[in-house]
Amino acid sequence: MVAGLLDEFRADVEKVFGEELVSLTLYGSHASEDPDAGSEVSVLIVVRALRREALSAYRAIAHRYARRGISTPPIFTESFLKESSDVFPLEFLGMAERRRVLFGKDVVGDLGITTENLRHQVEFELKGKLLSLRRMYMGTSGNKEIVGLMKDTAGSIVSVARGLLLLADQGAPHGKAEIVGGIEKRFGLSLPALREALAARRGEKIPQDRAEDLFFGYMDEVERLCSLADTFPAEPGK
Repeated sequence: MVAGLLDEFRADVEKVFGEELVSLTLYGSHASEDPDAGSEVSVLIVVRALRREALSAYRAIAHRYARRGISTPPIFTESFLKESSDVFPLEFLGMAERRRVLFGKDVVGDLGITTENLRHQVEFELKGKLLSLRRMYMGTSGNKEIVGLMKDTAGSIVSVARGLLLLADQGAPHGKAEIVGGIEKRFGLSLPALREALAARRGEKIPQDRAEDLFFGYMDEVERLCSLADTFPAEPGK
């Protein structure tokens, strides 16, 4: 199913960007031998120059593929990509570990990916997610929406928290439950609310009468992850 979808997607991307297309790279779970069930398909598009007409043409097909599981990709020009690998180390380190080139050259392999700004990115994103959780909680109107909020945010929070293991020079797994387990073991934490939110993403039920208590435990755990990021030394000049 995914293989056929990727063939169709690659053909459309080639048609949209034409001779400007440098690379189309599959990364993340679906670039591994054992993809996470239900995970979105993540791709990176790199072009020589990004023309308005091409971006508009991609927009016309983006919704169709998003409905079928291919998330809207980052689109880089070659020059912008080379200038940005130091700004997004968490994402590019993940791409470097699990990727498959579908068209063109291996642009990620050619990047000089550095961890110089990793601590800053992990701290910035975790604290931003904590602030967003508080704001989104204010917009909920019942326990069902609180449960949905935890299900919708747990995956991205854990993906960023993976950076804590990279900062600690640990081998960082990619599976969400394994990342949480690695953080608990490495830093001596217990993250039961985060584990329960991840389980809910896989289809397990959270009783609605527990939703609010669980959510506050969930926020406390994210705040502890933020505090962990603060324990690492800041990059020089920060």
